[in-house]
Amino acid sequence: MIITCSKLITSDNESETSDDSAVVISRGVIKTVGPSKKISQRFRGHRVLRLNDAVLMPGLINTHTHLELPPLLSQIKSRTFSGWILGLIRAKKLLDDKDYSSSARENIKSLIRNGTTTVGEICSHDISPALLKASGLRAVVFREIINMGPDGNGRKSTTFKFPTPYERHSGLLTKGLSPHAPYTVSEAVLRSIKRVSLERNIRLAMHIAESKDEIKLMQRNQSGLEKLYEFAGWDLDWAPRGATAFEYLRRIGFLPSGLLAVHAVQVTDEDIALIKKSKISVAHCPRSNEKIRVGTMPLKKFLDAGIHVGLGTDSLASVPNLNMWDEMRYAHKIHKKDGVTAEDIFKLATIGGAKALGLDKESGTLEPGKKADLIAVPLPKKDTGDLYSDLLRETKSCIMTMVNGKILYREGQGSEGRGPV
Repeated sequence: MIITCSKLITSDNESETSDDSAVVISRGVIKTVGPSKKISQRFRGHRVLRLNDAVLMPGLINTHTHLELPPLLSQIKSRTFSGWILGLIRAKKLLDDKDYSSSARENIKSLIRNGTTTVGEICSHDISPALLKASGLRAVVFREIINMGPDGNGRKSTTFKFPTPYERHSGLLTKGLSPHAPYTVSEAVLRSIKRVSLERNIRLAMHIAESKDEIKLMQRNQSGLEKLYEFAGWDLDWAPRGATAFEYLRRIGFLPSGLLAVHAVQVTDEDIALIKKSKISVAHCPRSNEKIRVGTMPLKKFLDAGIHVGLGTDSLASVPNLNMWDEMRYAHKIHKKDGVTAEDIFKLATIGGAKALGLDKESGTLEPGKKADLIAVPLPKKDTGDLYSDLLRETKSCIMTMVNGKILYREGQGSEGRGPV
């Protein structure tokens, strides 16, 4: 198949944009990219999909979300992070597998319509993996683990049983593990998870340094998370100790290369240097950070340090929707004062996310040899000379979404169901 478009964004190192371009796809892989006239002459007889007044670009990568959660934001909104956490726990007690399944289905549909082709999913109820597999999306599915208990001082350590359904990769799904946070997973369990991840080459993701409450708890100051420990029946003596979350994880030996640190809002300059040295990636969720009042992540410092950062929506418990375009717009709004450009935001949402999830060899850019994960969006009506800013200003959803060479969505047609090209 040949896809032609009015403008093309490749999102490679040169951040090339070009007019009247085309992409050639064969067996789900990008074969070549170039001017549409030359492509048409070289590949005569190929099926052509003409997308007039459209911009073709890499698919968006939602680096962090929880697809199984339904819209809960208005129900559990709180002035404090600890209050929000307790509200989420109480709200989930009223849900069952049907609720989680229905939410995951609708959320996956939303992702596809809005141009997300890859997702970093935190799975808590073993429901989203099968739905993601059926959807045709590319995903890294991290099985969430919450397991807090005594882990030292002569006491019996908490055991950890590896969930076997998440051991191997399967088609478009890469399977990983997600110890929830330093304050909800014991030191002993973290060591077990790290050992298993190294033995089986399993990727890890973890909420780290999300709130001031987390840091206060570690420093043994009044934090509000004491109520969480009381609710869960945990002894406060089991809580981690450290000046910062990243320093605590360094001390216990849990900063494996490739770890995806989610949020990373409450960080010091020393933490950022440690993240860089440890080759850790970061998932930035700016709207969630604002809604649950945890602060603003110092994005420019991460980018200047050369750390791989992807953009994520988080869940409907902390944001109003899973639309990556809304996430991109908000990210640019709050970080542009620091010199973060619209082009930087596009890279966070494409190649940045691919690198953060360890998928950059197959996705994130439109280059020969990479998987055909791409989207088409309407050509902006107003041309200011900055295509990235124009797209951020005007784009709401997409015209077409393709993953692995298969068209999953066409505007006005829904799912194509044609199979790979």
